[in-house]
Amino acid sequence: MNEDKSAAEEQFVEAYHLPEGMARHEALERAARAADAADHLPLGVSCRIALLRSAYDLSRYDLMLAPFAWCGAAEKRDPTAFDEWESHSYDWAHKWIVSGLIADPRFSLAQVESVLGQLETRYRQHGFSLQPVHGARAHLAEHVGDEETYREHFARYLAAERGPMSDCEACVVEEQAGHLIRQGRHAEAVAHAEHQLDADSGCATQPQGILTALAPAYVELGDLDRARQAHTVAHRLVRDDRYGGYLDDHLVFCARTGNVQRGVELLRRQLHRVHHSPSPSQAMHFAAGGALLLSRVDRELEFAVPRDGRVEVLSTTALRELLRARALDLAARFDQRNGTAAVSGRIRAKLALPDTAHVPLAVPVAGPPAPGQAEEPVAVGDPVDLAREMAAAFDEGDFVTGIRLLRSLPADLDPLLPEGLAAVVAARRALVGRQARPLPEVLAELDAAVVRLAAAGEEDLANRYRCRGAVMWSEEAGPVAATAVARDCVAEADRSGSPYTRVLTRLLLADLLADVGEFDEQGELVRSALALAEGAAPVLVGRARCDLAQHLATTGRLDEASELVAEVLAASPSPSVRFDALRLLVKVETAQGSPAAVETAAEFVARFSSPRGPWTAEAHRQRVASVERLRVEEHHLEELRAAVSAGHEFEAPEDVAKACHALAGGYLKSGRLVEAAEALEEAVRAIEGHDVSHEIVVPVLFRLAQACSRLDENESARRHLEVALPLVPADEPWRRALVLDVLGGVLRRLDEPAGSADAYASAARAWQEVPDEPEAAGSWVESGAAVPPEEHAACLAALESAEALLPAVEDEEHRTHLVARMAAIRAFQHFQRGEHAQAVEHNGVAEELAARLGDADWQAFLAQRGARFLLASGDAVNAEAEARRVAGMVTGTTPPQIIGDTANTLEEALRAQGKPAAGDPVLRALTARLED
Repeated sequence: MNEDKSAAEEQFVEAYHLPEGMARHEALERAARAADAADHLPLGVSCRIALLRSAYDLSRYDLMLAPFAWCGAAEKRDPTAFDEWESHSYDWAHKWIVSGLIADPRFSLAQVESVLGQLETRYRQHGFSLQPVHGARAHLAEHVGDEETYREHFARYLAAERGPMSDCEACVVEEQAGHLIRQGRHAEAVAHAEHQLDADSGCATQPQGILTALAPAYVELGDLDRARQAHTVAHRLVRDDRYGGYLDDHLVFCARTGNVQRGVELLRRQLHRVHHSPSPSQAMHFAAGGALLLSRVDRELEFAVPRDGRVEVLSTTALRELLRARALDLAARFDQRNGTAAVSGRIRAKLALPDTAHVPLAVPVAGPPAPGQAEEPVAVGDPVDLAREMAAAFDEGDFVTGIRLLRSLPADLDPLLPEGLAAVVAARRALVGRQARPLPEVLAELDAAVVRLAAAGEEDLANRYRCRGAVMWSEEAGPVAATAVARDCVAEADRSGSPYTRVLTRLLLADLLADVGEFDEQGELVRSALALAEGAAPVLVGRARCDLAQHLATTGRLDEASELVAEVLAASPSPSVRFDALRLLVKVETAQGSPAAVETAAEFVARFSSPRGPWTAEAHRQRVASVERLRVEEHHLEELRAAVSAGHEFEAPEDVAKACHALAGGYLKSGRLVEAAEALEEAVRAIEGHDVSHEIVVPVLFRLAQACSRLDENESARRHLEVALPLVPADEPWRRALVLDVLGGVLRRLDEPAGSADAYASAARAWQEVPDEPEAAGSWVESGAAVPPEEHAACLAALESAEALLPAVEDEEHRTHLVARMAAIRAFQHFQRGEHAQAVEHNGVAEELAARLGDADWQAFLAQRGARFLLASGDAVNAEAEARRVAGMVTGTTPPQIIGDTANTLEEALRAQGKPAAGDPVLRALTARLED
C-alpha cells in the first residue's frame, strides 16, 4: 500500500473516533476526499457509509444525498469494495433517504416516489421483507392526506413479516402504535406496544420512542399514572438530544396536561432549534409544539434564542408568534409540494389542541396554593377594637385568628391607636415577620416596641416581649447571654408582673435552659409555671403542660411525654397549644419508631392546612422528617409530593429540598430511578442561589449522583459529586468518605482508573479518620481493584493497607469477602505480569472463599477465569477440565457473560489439544444456553 493510501486510512480512523457532531462529519468528508485522491475505493466506501450514519445521527437527511449517490456509483463500479456490514448499511440507508425526502419540501413528490420505487425494487431483488416499503408508503400517504392508500399500506405494514431490513422490533412497534393512535385507536395501540417495553432492544431511540407514542394514549384512556411514567422516563432521555425527534411531542404533552413550567424548561434547553432545526419537518413540528406550549404561558418570560453566532432575546409573545408563523409557513410549503392541504390542517389542529386531564408528574413545581378553607373576612371597623381583639387572640393561644386580625390592620392606621396598644401591634408585627425577614431587623423592631410599651406605662407587657426577644436573640448572641436576659425577666415578673407574665417568662426561660443542657432547672421551671397557671392563669395551663411533655421527651421519658400530650389534646386546647402538642407528638412517636407517627402527622397537616400559613409549612416539615426517619418514604409518596408543593407555596427552599430528598428516597425504594433523579434535580433548582446549609445540600447532591449513576448518567453523577465534595466540612470525615466512595465507582465506570483509585484511597483515609476500619478496608480494596494494571506497586500498597485493617473487621462475612477480593485482585496482577502459577494459586483462594460466602455467580466467574489463566500458561488439559467444571456450575440465573467466556475457553482448550470442538456435548449445551 502506498503512502497516500496509508495516510488516508489514518485520516479516516482519526475522523471516525471524533465525538458526534458537525466537526466529525466534516472530518469524515475530508477523509473521503483523501480516499478518492488516493484511488482507495474500499476506504472511500467506508468513509461514505460512515457519512451516512453521521448524517442520520445529526438528523440531517440532506447531508446523506451525496454519499448515498456516491455509494450507488461505487457499487456499480465494484460491488466487492463493500464488505458485508457496508452492504447492509447501504441497503438500510435506502430507507433513510425516503424519510429524508418526505421531510423536506424542497424535493418534489416525483423525487420521493422515485426513491420509494428504488427502495422497493432493491428490497425485492435482495429478497428482503417489504415491511419497510409498506411502512414508507403508509407514511407518505398519510403525509399527503391520501386516506385510502394510507389504510391499504398500513394494513400491509401491520401484517408483513419482519426481515433483515426491518427496523428493530421496538421501532416497528413504535411506528405501528403511532399509526393506531393517530386513528384514535388508543387501547389497541397500548395493547400492541406495551409488551415491548419489557424488552431490551439495544436501540438508541428506545424505550423513549414507544413511551413518547403511548403517553397521550394513556391520557386519553384515563390512565394518568402510566401517562406520567411514560412521559417522565422518555423526557429524561430526549431533553438534551440536540438533533433527535420526539421533542415536540413532549412540548405538546406538557402544554395539554397542566405541566407548562416543565415544558418551558424543556423548551429552554432546545432553543437552538428555533433557527437551526435539522430538517424542515422537525422545524415545523418543533415550532408548532413550542407555539402551543407558549399559548399556555400567562406571563412574559425572556428566551435567549441563538441565531447565527449571536443571541436574540425574545419575549413569550414574540417567540410564540415567531414559532406559530414558522409552523404554518412550513406546512404551507409542504402542501404546495404535495398538492393537498393535509399538512396545514394537521398543524392548525395541533395549534388548537385543548387541554386534557391534568397529569401530576413525579415532582410538583411552584404553582397556585393548594385548595383550603378561605380565611373568614374581617369586618372593617374600629381599628382600636381590631387591635384589642388581635392581642386577646394571641394571649389566648389562637395564633391563627391573631395573625388574621393583624393582617387586617393596615400599618398606616397605627397612629390612630393608643400608644400602648400601638406598641403591642408593633411587637406582634415583628414577631410574625420573623419567618421572612432578617433577624437583626426583627430584633430592632421588637426592642423599639418594648421601649414604647415601657414608656406608655405597660411595664408588664414590655417584660413579656423583652423575654420573647431574648429567645430570638439567642440565635444571634448565643443561649448564655439570652438566658441571662430571660432570668432578669423572670425576676422582674416575680416582683411586679401579672400571673400571666410570671408563667410565660418561666416557660420562655425553660426553653433557653434546654438549649444549654440545663434540664433539671428546665423541669423545675416548667413545673412551677404549671402550678402558677393552674392557680392564676388558666389560659396558659395547656401550654405549660405541653412544655412539660417537651421536657419529659427531651430527658428520654418518651412514654410519659406521649401520655401527657394525649391528655392535652383531649382537653380541646387552643390552636397554639394544639399545634405545639401535635408537633411534639409526631416527634415523640417518631423517636419511638411508632407507625402512629405518620397518622399523627397526617392529622397535624389536616388541622393546619386551612387557613394556610407558616403553620402549614411546619406541619408538612414535620411529616417529611417523620416519614424519612421511619424509612417509609415509598408508602407516602403523595404526602411527600404535597410537602414539596407546600415548600414552593411558602417559598421555603430548604423545605423543598428536604421534601424532594425524602420523595426521591421513596422513588428509589420503588425502583423508579428517573423520578428519583427528577425529584433531586428539583431540590437543586430550589436551593440554587440561596444560602442553604451543607447538611441539606450535600445529601441532595449525593443521592442525585447515586441516582444518575444507576441511570448510567455518569458524567452528571461525577459533576454532582465534585460540587458536593468541597462543601463537606473538615470535621465530617464520614460524609467526605461517602462522597469519595461513590465518586470512585463513578470514575471507574467512566474508564478513569487512576482517578477512581485515588478517590477510593482518599475515601479509605477519611474512613480511618472517623475511625471506621471495616469501611476503610473496603475502600482500600476498591482502590487496589481500580488501579491501572501497569501500576503493580500502587495496587499492592493499597491491598497491604487493607490487609493491615483486617483484624479490626469483626464481621466474619465482611472480612471473608475482603480477603476473597484481595486474592482475586492479586491473581489478576500476577496474570498481567505473566506469573501464571501465582495467578492460578491466588485465583483458587478467591474461588474457595467465594464458595464459602455462597456467591455462586462470583465463584463461577473466578473458576472460569482460572481456566483462562491455565490456558494462557499453556496447560490446555487442565484448562479443559476447569472449563467443564464451570459448566457444571451454570444455573438458570448464571450471567450470559460467564457462560459465553466458559464456552470460549473450552473451545480454545479443545482446539489447543487437537480435539474436535463441534460435537462436544458440554460446549453445545453452553452454546444452546446462550442462544436461549
